[in-house]
Amino acid sequence: MIESLVITLREGIEAALVVGIILAYLGKTGRAALNRYVYVGLGLAVVASIAVAAVFQAIGFDPENEILEGAMLGVGGIFVASMVLWMARTAKNMKKAMETRLENIVAEDPGAAMGLGLLAFTFFMVFREGVETVIFLAALTQEEAGALQLLGAVIGLGIAGLFAILFVRGSLRINLGRFFGVTGLVLLILAAKLIAGSVHEFSEVGLLPMSKEVMSILGYFVRDNTSTAIITGLVILPIFMVLWDLGRRETSPVAASAAERRKQAAAARGERAWRLSLAGAAMMVGVLMASAVFAGQGTLDPTPVPLEAANGDVAVAFLDLQEGRLHKFATKIDGTEVRFLVTKGKDGEIYTAFDACEICGAVGYLQEGDKAICKNCNAPIPWDTLGQGGGCNPIRLEADSNGSHLIVHLEHLKAELARFQ
Repeated sequence: MIESLVITLREGIEAALVVGIILAYLGKTGRAALNRYVYVGLGLAVVASIAVAAVFQAIGFDPENEILEGAMLGVGGIFVASMVLWMARTAKNMKKAMETRLENIVAEDPGAAMGLGLLAFTFFMVFREGVETVIFLAALTQEEAGALQLLGAVIGLGIAGLFAILFVRGSLRINLGRFFGVTGLVLLILAAKLIAGSVHEFSEVGLLPMSKEVMSILGYFVRDNTSTAIITGLVILPIFMVLWDLGRRETSPVAASAAERRKQAAAARGERAWRLSLAGAAMMVGVLMASAVFAGQGTLDPTPVPLEAANGDVAVAFLDLQEGRLHKFATKIDGTEVRFLVTKGKDGEIYTAFDACEICGAVGYLQEGDKAICKNCNAPIPWDTLGQGGGCNPIRLEADSNGSHLIVHLEHLKAELARFQ
């Protein structure tokens, strides 16, 4: 239950944070009329996520396909960056207007183009996470204790939505200049994270040329723990901004009548309550997300089992292979240890590959869940794609069977000897 809660919270909080920032921005700058475009984009994204997830499951398409993931991450990053530029450009005019107390800000025609841009921005930010989240929730109902996992996932999404509401409501009376500065920084960091993830996905399948060193840097952005830590930081940063003025005295003119003064005091208490609620929600999000960072998902990095060649072959007994577990073996050739991977899928199929890839070299792989993970760039490799080669997929290794043993020919191991030297 806790695992599903944290996963869906992480998926939802990213979109909730960005949408919350935009809604707060529109409210503070007198453009609340544009909110409807954000809500329409949100609704369309939810509907589209459910529909696309249903189609993916019906045809057996993998929603974590690297090309699809790269495209969605890239589009999301571009939309976030463009939204930062729009906010920076309009912020100058808005601040000047507020300083001179011009009353025509609220009456300003928002413009259809700006509204459609907000709609598209909201759609892609939510849709990008929505498909994976919906499929994840559907899969949980098929697992043991699926009801509890589903409950945890719903709670996680609910907390993300609550955070967005409290953030919008609690940030409406903060300093405008500070709001633009901090939220602009938050969005730029998020845009960089998304674009880095997009480049990583396209490089993973060999569509973009990439070096081992750059992939290692990009890998920090896509690691689950690092991604969770970044999102946690992005949540905490604007909360400090919202709470900055919490204990400060309001600058509103003192009302003449006692009734108006009581009304002002009640409004001030209401604002304080909203901000304290936001602080509490942020603390809850921070604790849950931080627990995921420190706990992490269990990984297995097996020590390579040494094997001696006999008659030009290396043999691995099928009885020694556990289903769903990554096994490593190593054979010395001309003084160099050549490592290879073997795993048995749920269907009994045996998958073999070198413990190396074309981009990251012989850094090797470890196991996390039902995937092999590149130690250098954190690229996840599902069992049924192990050894397909290309990008960051482990290099293909041919193997035969004699009924009781997996037979790897020494000549095939020698083909990648230089990579391990």
